Order: sequence, then structure tokens, then C-alpha cells
Amino acid sequence: MKRVERYLGFAFANADLLMEVDGEGVLRFAAGAVQALTGYSDADLAGRPLAELLAPGDAALARRVLGALGDNERSVPRPVRLRRRDGRVIVCALAAYRLQSSPLLNVTFCQLAAGPAALPAPQDLDAATGLLTPAAFARAADATLTQEGDEPAAGGALTLVEMNNLADIRTRLTAEAEGQLMTEIGAVFRQHGGGVAGRVADHRFGVMAPAGLAEQITRDIRHIAADLGLDQPLEVDARTLDGDTPGLSRADRSRLLLHALRRFAEAGPAAVDVLSGQSAAAGFVKDAVGCLARLRDDLGGNRLSLVYEPIVDLKTGRMHHLEVLSRFNGDRPGAVITLAEELGVINDVDMLVCSLAMRELERAPADMVLAVNLSAVSVGSDLFMQSLMAQLKAQPGLSGRLMFEVTETGQMGDLDRARNVLGAVRRQGHPICLDDFGVGMASFTYIRALDFDHVKLDGSFIARMCVDKREEAIVAGMLALCRGLGVSAIAEHVENPEQMLRLRGLGCAMGQGWLFSHEMERPQRRDVDLRALSRPSAWRPTVVDAGG
Repeated sequence: MKRVERYLGFAFANADLLMEVDGEGVLRFAAGAVQALTGYSDADLAGRPLAELLAPGDAALARRVLGALGDNERSVPRPVRLRRRDGRVIVCALAAYRLQSSPLLNVTFCQLAAGPAALPAPQDLDAATGLLTPAAFARAADATLTQEGDEPAAGGALTLVEMNNLADIRTRLTAEAEGQLMTEIGAVFRQHGGGVAGRVADHRFGVMAPAGLAEQITRDIRHIAADLGLDQPLEVDARTLDGDTPGLSRADRSRLLLHALRRFAEAGPAAVDVLSGQSAAAGFVKDAVGCLARLRDDLGGNRLSLVYEPIVDLKTGRMHHLEVLSRFNGDRPGAVITLAEELGVINDVDMLVCSLAMRELERAPADMVLAVNLSAVSVGSDLFMQSLMAQLKAQPGLSGRLMFEVTETGQMGDLDRARNVLGAVRRQGHPICLDDFGVGMASFTYIRALDFDHVKLDGSFIARMCVDKREEAIVAGMLALCRGLGVSAIAEHVENPEQMLRLRGLGCAMGQGWLFSHEMERPQRRDVDLRALSRPSAWRPTVVDAGG
């Protein structure tokens, strides 16, 4: 076997396509599945820039990967989108190596099947940078920290980067120059963090990479301005949290990361100073204990209350049931719920709300139905679900009167188990609703794997369905899916009569939103007939204090 044949055999043992690229990024040689992956012949590719075969963000990534290679070095494989001649895109792992004696760089492509190794779904990517969205980045970083194995995860440090003057620089650029800047920023983070790099706020970013790379990342970002000929450099403020923090379990490391990530996204690097450096574990414990004490004080100190929002039958105009909403110190609970999940006490919040709702039903009319939210985290807890089932069995009179909405604030990992536990709740006579359907891919995973009685369409689609035909088409498609699955649909954020009538015409069963809440207080409005809306005179849903 000739030397070149042995060389090619070795290269293709782990790749589908081999290319040689010169210092200018121009292709000089290609072999392997050239026609299948690119649509070009070997001869057609010679002399073409490698960048022409890649999506713009991936071309910037490839250029950085190739430029960083030293003699006899091989790069870590990175997922990229290879653009065929016919316009189709194939996701491949790109790797490169530089032989000391050769003026050319060797680049290999290996086609990736759909799965964790491939690129994320489009809705999980920030359009400007190609980085993960905040929620997708949190999930990916959490998975990196909690992966099985005796050794700490590779790249298990979280580097958080704020570019203080990024917004100001962008305002002075043309659209083309701004796009190039954001592409280059994304390429730096993808180069060092692989698939675990995200844009967590407008000018704040996070990347999971070995702690030793933090300084290199900040240097590369500062150099972007000079590379692009900008009139001022990017101001970079970075903090690194070591994922291998002594004294913390994998679960606690994950909580530390999510806690720090949320605080950074909201308030910047200074908000996580207490969690960084050698005292990360002590800082996290101190910060978490303080937050936990305040949260537990809210739960047990008459600061949690319940309010109610009606869900109305769109055909009859009559109230079908009321959703139970919690308030902490009179405010909406979004930040509190997030904190409760990070600190591992969301089960306590859910259980308290369930208990208060059950107490309220004991004094309500027999035909009154209340819906309570359950986080996916609580559904995934054996202890929580066993406690809930014990309460439901002890109060058989609540069968059919208490329903549960499963929210996507957390992720359900074991769907077979979730199907079993939710099935047990349904067999006790308690309907199950999937909340916020359509927002993330997890909701489609849930509706495929689990049984629901109702599906609540996220209000972001309802808000624009009367002014945007695309949005209306999406709503119509989701309603058709619900009909095919034999579940009733509830539309959130119904704000005006036009939306209500359009939803009714599309076959939506129920609606929820300002229109109906407002009409409960003003049944005399003439633009929509909701005078039949029932609200039992013997009982009024009232604000219920946790200690009352």
C-alpha cells in the first residue's frame, strides 16, 4: 500500500470527507464522500474557499479553529453545517490537524446523525450569534455538570462574560458590520465551549470550558474589534466558576451554576462575585442559605396568597373552572418559582398551593373546579407525588373538582415514570392539563409521551393571531393536533372579542385571559355576551393567606 493510501485510510477511519486547505482557507485537495456530502466533484472543489461550503457562523468558527492550530496539533471536533451545492444542509463534525512538515491544513468532516452530538434545534439558537438561547444553555450546562462518571466533566467550569460597550458599538455599525461582529463573537465562544455556549442576555454570555481557557476567551473577544477594524475594543468583564468545586455534590454544583447564571443574566458579573474564586462553595452556601431563609419565611409567614382566574367555555360563555395562581407578597411569583427550583424547594411551594386549594374546595359549591400548577420538578419527585396521592385518596370528594396543570419550568427526565404517576392521578378522577403548549420542544415531547385531558395554548400565539396570518395558521394547526389527540384546547391571553370569536370559529374549546376576568366584574358589556358567565352566589373565590 502506498504511503498516501495508508494516510487516507487512516484519515477516513473516523471521517467521511478529507480536505486540504492552504493558509488562505482555499481548498487544494478533497477525497472521500465528496459528491455525497457537497454535491461537487473533486475537481469542482479545488480552488474554492472552504467558507463557501459552510454557514456564515460556522465559516467563522472554522477559520478560528484552523488559525489556532499549532504544529502536529489536532482540534476538538465541532458540529457545523455543511452546505451542499443544491442548497441542502448536512450537519457534520469538523476536525482539523496541522502536520509540521506540510504547508497545508488537513480538515475532516464526519456526518452526524440527529441527536445530542448534532447542532441544537433552530428555536434553541440565538439568531445573531448562533449560540444557545438562555434556557437551552442552562439545560446544556446542567447536563455537562451532572453527567455520570467518577471524574469531573471536561470543560466543567462556567465562564460568564459581559461586554459592557457592545450595545453602544452595535448602534454605530451598518447592518452588515453588526451581523459580522455578532457572528465573530459567537464563533469565539463556540470555538472554546463547543456546543455549550450561550447568549444569556443582550450583552452577556456564558460558556462551559476548562477554567484555564477563560483568559484566552477574553483575549480572543478583545481582538475581534481589531480584526474587524472597529474604532474601539470590546470591554470584557468575566467571571469563572469552577465546576469541580470542593465540597459540593454534582446536584449542588448544578444548583450553584443555575443560581449564578440567573443572577448574572439579571444583574451582571458583580452579582456573582460572592460565588467565584476559591470560596465558591462557601459563597454559594452563604448566598443560598440567605435566599432559602427568605423564601421559607414567605412560605410560612402569611406572605403566600391565592388568586383565581376564570377559564370559560367559548361556546356557552359559562365558566368551566378557575386556575389557582399564587402570589408572594402580592407579586407574581416568577422569580420566586425560579429561585425555589434552584434551591431545591419547589416541591414545598407546590405542595402548599395544592393544600390551600384543597382547603378552598371544601367550602366551595360542589360543581366548582379548580386547577393547580405542578412544576415538572415536582412531578419528577417520588416523595412529592406520593404525598400528593395520599392527600387525594384521603379526600375522594375532590375527584373531578381538582385538576392539575403541568408546567415546563423544569424538565421531566423519566417520561415513562411521569406517565405512570400522572396516570395514577387521572385514575383518581383528577384531569391533567399541559401548560404553555408550543413554547419549547419539551412540550411536544410531553404531548407525545404523556396522556392529558386538556392542552393550554401559549398566549404568545393568541396575542397576534388576528393580525398575523402565520400566527393564526400555527394556532389552527395546534388546535387540529389537539382534536386528533382527543384533548380539549384552552387558549391563554384572550384579550378581546375578536380573538374569542376567531378561536371559537377554529374550534377552540375554552379561553382564559383579561377579557373573561374583566367580564366577571362587568357583565353588562355589549360587545360580547358573557352575561351567562356563572359565578356561584354562595361562594366567592377569595384571597387565602397561607396561615389563614
